[in-house]
Amino acid sequence: MRLFSSGTAWGRRADLFLLFLALLGIGLHALAEATRKMSPQPHLQQKMAAATRTVRCFEAIRLARMGTPAAMDEENDPSASGLIGQEFTLTTTDRGVLEAKLTSINPNFAAVFIEYFYEAGLKPGDPVAIALTGSFPALNIAVLTAAEEMELRAIPITSVGASMWGANDPYFSWLDMERLLNDKGLLRTRSVAASLGGSNDRGRGLSPRGRGLLEQAIERNEIRYIDKPTLDESIKERVEIFNAHAEPERIKAYVNLGGGAASTGTSQNVKVLRAGVNERIRPYNFTLRGALHHYGLRGVPVIHILRIQTIAERHGLPVSPESVPPVGEGEIFYQESYDLRITVPALLSYLVLCFGVLRARQRAARTAREAMTPPVVVSDMDRNAVGEGRGG
Repeated sequence: MRLFSSGTAWGRRADLFLLFLALLGIGLHALAEATRKMSPQPHLQQKMAAATRTVRCFEAIRLARMGTPAAMDEENDPSASGLIGQEFTLTTTDRGVLEAKLTSINPNFAAVFIEYFYEAGLKPGDPVAIALTGSFPALNIAVLTAAEEMELRAIPITSVGASMWGANDPYFSWLDMERLLNDKGLLRTRSVAASLGGSNDRGRGLSPRGRGLLEQAIERNEIRYIDKPTLDESIKERVEIFNAHAEPERIKAYVNLGGGAASTGTSQNVKVLRAGVNERIRPYNFTLRGALHHYGLRGVPVIHILRIQTIAERHGLPVSPESVPPVGEGEIFYQESYDLRITVPALLSYLVLCFGVLRARQRAARTAREAMTPPVVVSDMDRNAVGEGRGG
């Protein structure tokens, strides 16, 4: 500050200009914040409709499950949704993460599927292969309601077995939920075929009684039973069923929910896939290619739904909520935005002012330093000495 006390008039007022810039910056920030608003995202009406119907499906399941041991578990199913199963039952095929199951009980995932379907370039009437499992019944509902709202030709095939906390009630499997929702007119789509699921798609790891209970679930729901001796044959039959139901067109997208063996091949395969829309799958050296790879490697978009918490965070949905979130909550519906017609010119003007003031302040400082530096006086003796040196 002492440097400018004896400098130019600009130097003496430089700090006042900097204070003015600070206040102006605060004012422009307030102006920008005043333009902030929640902007609706594309396809909002369809997203809201799909999420609303999903809520109605959730409620139908909840009412059907009232009084059952799973629905009365307030700790593991705090919203009493009836969509959280038990940890272990005779038809539990694999490990499961409770937090992921709780995260999935959100009707707004139907809006996420709407977004993904449009990202995959789907339009009404397009046939879509959907691989369901009993592990995420809430997501099964969400994907089917989304497909119906977009008037897609959904072709679901179910692996009936479920991981922990999924639809692992032997007497109320996903196929039973699906039939209930169809009977009530909440869904029009039903699985066209089903397998036991689990290891090798044949319920390996379950007891004989557990496998028998899954077979009974398929039989009482009158669903075509995929019962092949090997996983390769099971995968081949699934592809044949998908293609037959898609005729005269071809499958336009493949949706994978969970980690069904016939869909993904092996548990290691899913680790190289992005959660969400995969426009194409790179030709890795997969140990075993499932139905997903049959289509993905032929250029069919694959919508891969497995790392649920990652997908939820990506779209502004809560992780492990204590209650079922309301319809329309999340960035999938609305996102904050600013009026760029105001914010951009304000920012550019402010940057120009800052640059100009700082540049002028720098010039003033240089001028002040030059004014304070005493001139160098050269004596006649010094001049002569220099001259003699040059002539010598």
